[in-house]
Formats: sequence, structure tokens, C-alpha cells
Amino acid sequence: MTRPPHQTGTRINTRLLGALAILLLVPPAARAADRQPTPPVVLLEENFTTPLSKDWFWGLGTWATTNGVLRGFESGPRRHGPVKVRKLPLHDAVLECEFRLEGKATFAGIIFNGSQERGHLFHVVMGRDQLRLLAHPKKGETLELLKQPCALATGTWHRAQIEFKGPALTAKVDDRVFKAEAPAIAEEKQTFGLGGESGGPGGDKAGALEFRKLKISSNP
Repeated sequence: MTRPPHQTGTRINTRLLGALAILLLVPPAARAADRQPTPPVVLLEENFTTPLSKDWFWGLGTWATTNGVLRGFESGPRRHGPVKVRKLPLHDAVLECEFRLEGKATFAGIIFNGSQERGHLFHVVMGRDQLRLLAHPKKGETLELLKQPCALATGTWHRAQIEFKGPALTAKVDDRVFKAEAPAIAEEKQTFGLGGESGGPGGDKAGALEFRKLKISSNP
């Protein structure tokens, strides 16, 4: 027998109300737990077993890749530590790598830049005796966000992880964790660079900076 239309509608509405009642009984925290977090996406992974791609478009000093290691040292007439810059647009991300100070090298640095007109955004400096987090509010300006003791042995591989999300930055060097915030950290990054102070104009004999296992992932 066909049910009258009003009875069919009543049954459907009753089912909808029942489902809604069950949903309302589930605590908000439990409903949130059912939503799986977005997994990070690997944006870049460098093994440094082959020559650098053209995306590593600019640098100072001498750089070479050998056996999974990117090695750089000061060279030429310009008195500036070695730096190698790569194109990679970023917003929120996590950079991981290992680095080593050789000879008279005093620090390794990882710097993030905006457009050519904007210049540097922020800089993580990992030295033999301290770690510094620097922001650049405007082109040509430098603001020291943090400076903490952080003794790093030369000739030893150290682990670095730099996580930035919005204006917040967390840097982990080996087992030490450092945090800072600045508006410049939230700006879009167009390029990043690896470098530092390798020991002066004496070239490879004075000292060098080495990097390996470079990986950059999204920070959802």
C-alpha cells in the first residue's frame, strides 16, 4: 500500500532529526579528532651527489658538490663569506639539513629573501659560540630577535631544523630549541641561501662550510 505523502515526509524528517541529535551528542573535540591533519608535502630534497641545478642561480665564493655534501669557501677579491642562493617560493615551511664548520669557519647561516626589491627577510646564524635569529623589517635594516649561547664543535656534523609559520619561527640546532616572532617572517619567501663565514680570504686552506641532507617541507 502506498503511504500518504504526509506520512513519508514525516518519516524522513524523523530520520534527519535523529541523525542531527546524534551528531549534537558527539563532543566538539571528538568531531575535530575525526578530521585528519593535512600531511606535509616535500617541496625540495637535495642529495648533493650531482652538480647544482640552475635554480641555484647566484652565489659568492667557491661551491662544489661531492659525495652528498655541498662545500663552500671564500674566494676571489671580494671580502665576503661564501653564500649560495636558490629559487624556491615559500610561505609556511620546515627546512632541515646538517651542516659542518671546517678549519677556521666561525658560523653557518641560512637566510630567506623576498623579492629583489624587498631583500632579506630573516636569517638564522649558527656559530661556534652562539645562535642568532635576525629579522630584516625593511631592506637594509637588521633587527636581532634572539642571541643565545650555543657552542658548536668544528669538524662535527650538526643538525638544523628551521620551522616558520606566519610570524613565528622555531629553530632547533641539535637538541637546543630557539623561538622568535617578527612580521618579516610571515612575508613570502622567494629565495633562500646557505652560507656563513668560512675562515677568511685564505680559501679552502683557511676553512669551509659544508651542508648535506637538505629537505624542505610544507608546514600545514
